[in-house]
Amino acid sequence: MRHRLSEAISGYLFVLPAALVLAIFGLLPLLYNLYISLFNWHIKRATFIGLGNYKEIFGGVAPFALLVISVSLLASGCALVGKNRKLLVRLLALFLLACGAAGLALDLPQINSLGDSDMLRSFRVTLWYSLGTVPIQLFFGFLIAAALDGKFDGKEAFRVIYLLPYIVPAVATAAVFERLFSLRPESWANQMLALFGSHPLQWLREYKGIFELLFGLAPTNGAGSLSDYWSTWAGGPSLALVSIMFYNYWVFIGYYALIFANGLAAVPRQLYEAASLDGASPFTMLRRITLPLVSPTTYFLTILGIIGTFKSFNSIYVLRDPSTGGVTDPMSVYIFFQFFHGGRFGYAAALSMVLLVIVVGLTLIQQRSMGKRVFYEQ
Repeated sequence: MRHRLSEAISGYLFVLPAALVLAIFGLLPLLYNLYISLFNWHIKRATFIGLGNYKEIFGGVAPFALLVISVSLLASGCALVGKNRKLLVRLLALFLLACGAAGLALDLPQINSLGDSDMLRSFRVTLWYSLGTVPIQLFFGFLIAAALDGKFDGKEAFRVIYLLPYIVPAVATAAVFERLFSLRPESWANQMLALFGSHPLQWLREYKGIFELLFGLAPTNGAGSLSDYWSTWAGGPSLALVSIMFYNYWVFIGYYALIFANGLAAVPRQLYEAASLDGASPFTMLRRITLPLVSPTTYFLTILGIIGTFKSFNSIYVLRDPSTGGVTDPMSVYIFFQFFHGGRFGYAAALSMVLLVIVVGLTLIQQRSMGKRVFYEQ
């Protein structure tokens, strides 16, 4: 008994330094931020307003309650998807997903009209930014890693080259990218368009959506009704935001390729040899061997990418143009402006807590929906 107690005490003593660091620099600031969000806090603490900041964000208790219910239904549906193959469970998952989506479709316009419409716009920008970057980075990162999987001369040098944009400071790479995608006709991006006979674009200063520019799907002006709000999604992400997405590809695809390359290196070569002897095609080996065995890497990069896009700040702040009217400002930039420019410390703290809940919720949904599909080699 004493021996076990001594071992337990020794274990806790080893963990104590790390726990103290996490508590002091992680948990305490989080709790203090939650405390600030309950006050009308400017330069110094003012009156206690409870959930007043949160009511201002969501437009009241009823829209917030409907939002929580809708997100819970979506999370439950995602948790049931892929859990088993019973038809009844599949139908139940689809029903929960449909109810959650319908709730969000009805609730978000209400929040937009009664609450903080600028916050909801920044959330839309963040969502477009995440959807437009993470899947493409995963695809091309894996493609590059698969193409370079093997031994050849200059492999290490090539790894340094495609990883270089990631290891260089973000402000420096963003400044270079801003010159490449300048609105001037002689900029590199406009010169590439000129080769195909297209006219120069404004790039980082273009506030119009990419779908509006390509297909003429212009959103209507208004935020009161259901159709007015959802029509703002029709234009798609602005060309300025798409340009920032190009910057993200340039910086992070090399990093994704490096992580995928390490994952591919851990795949046993005997499996490919055995499959080749059985007459399996390269596509079959990719689908049956490679993708399942690199699924932990894919899962890790997916979670890392979504969290990274939701808290991205440095490069977007450098590349954003104030003349675009905030169409490139994600939630992190909007919180920054509320804190430093607006001086609304309590409201910015409440917004940061909302962003934290969104990131944690998305991470849990990913774990529930994708965790069952991850293959861990025994």
